Amino acid sequence: MASGPGDTISVAADTLSLPVQQTEFSIGQIIPLVSPAEDIAVKDERVAGLTADYISGLKRVDGIPRASGPVNSDMSFILLSLSFLIITLLTLFGRRTVITGLSSISFRRNEENIPVGTSEVFTWPPIFRNIFSVLNISLFASTSLLVTGLVEDTLFNGSTGLTAIIAGSFLASLFLRHLSCIVIAGLTGFKSLFREYMNVIYNSWFACSILLFILNGLIHFTAVQNPLPFIIAGLIIIAIFLLIRVLVLLSIFIDRHVSIFYYILYLCALEVLPVMVILKLLGVF
Repeated sequence: MASGPGDTISVAADTLSLPVQQTEFSIGQIIPLVSPAEDIAVKDERVAGLTADYISGLKRVDGIPRASGPVNSDMSFILLSLSFLIITLLTLFGRRTVITGLSSISFRRNEENIPVGTSEVFTWPPIFRNIFSVLNISLFASTSLLVTGLVEDTLFNGSTGLTAIIAGSFLASLFLRHLSCIVIAGLTGFKSLFREYMNVIYNSWFACSILLFILNGLIHFTAVQNPLPFIIAGLIIIAIFLLIRVLVLLSIFIDRHVSIFYYILYLCALEVLPVMVILKLLGVF
């Protein structure tokens, strides 16, 4: 019997589709599931009439290395950990000194809060306070310079060297300012005024560094894609405390009945001139 085209049956329509072979996979890209030399035995199960292939082992998929940032994360962790230890010690054992010092940057003058002499800076709470300020200000400054690209990370042996240079410069400026105030106070006789002024300087930097400590932690150890807003916030905080310091200095001169001419002279010598020298050394102008 001849068969025409209408008697033809499609083979594909009458054939059971075989399962597609599964692709190889693994769990995670950070912690390996197994070592590359080990295999996990998987039991083969077959259904009558069907054939399927199963993978007999699992293999680790290599993760993609995360690009390192411009700031050394190990250095940042060490500095922030040391800062946390210092602020904890000050909170537990030097709370009264810290509170008294921070109250000195207010516009209400309290004679009880004025230190007895300039030698108080060498007792342990002020030393720890100044170390905390230097650590966080230098870390924030180096981070800002490197992240914004103002300084290349190849200079100064990377972020560690840049942070060390900024910390040393900041310490030197504090020492020179302290020495200048002692000399000027001895020449003019305004010892109490300059003693109070230096107390305001140290504690304003300390209050500012507490906020910078929080910003440093957010920049370095949170999933922040763009740290620029935190850097701008830190610069605004520094500018606010510098303005407060200038106004408090004016308040001190007014309360002491000192001429405004001396205020302008001291402001230029102790506030404006050091900043201009630093900017000149950095090549800003």
